[in-house]
Amino acid sequence: MSVFARNLRFLRKQRGLNQDEISLLFKKRANTVGNWENSKSEPSIGELVKLADYFKVGLQELLHTDLQKQTLNAIDAASSNTAVTSQPVKSYSMNDSSSSLAQDGNSNSFWLILRELGSINEKLDSMKSLLESGARKPVSDKSNH
Repeated sequence: MSVFARNLRFLRKQRGLNQDEISLLFKKRANTVGNWENSKSEPSIGELVKLADYFKVGLQELLHTDLQKQTLNAIDAASSNTAVTSQPVKSYSMNDSSSSLAQDGNSNSFWLILRELGSINEKLDSMKSLLESGARKPVSDKSNH
């Protein structure tokens, strides 16, 4: 099975979609997505671009990177860091137009940032839920009695 086929199946399942739903979204016959996922056929370049855009991944990632493995590695790394750690972040000067994230030569920078922000948001939501569940204790209202 090709990297693309594995990625398509992974991304589809990650979104909670079945093959028929993807077929409808991309106006394809019902078995077309199944054929893509089983490496029996491949989408056109235009369809690949639409798929990458729909799933918010770079075309190179969709075709050449095992996204499921990458995701599992990221989850493992996040779960092994129980304490908040400070990691060096590339700094971009606001006044230096030659060194900006949009111009750093990485066409996937936007999606990488968006994915990272989504991950941070999920972690913050999780921390908020933990704090709220630990902080909430039943309060009896005796003032009305």
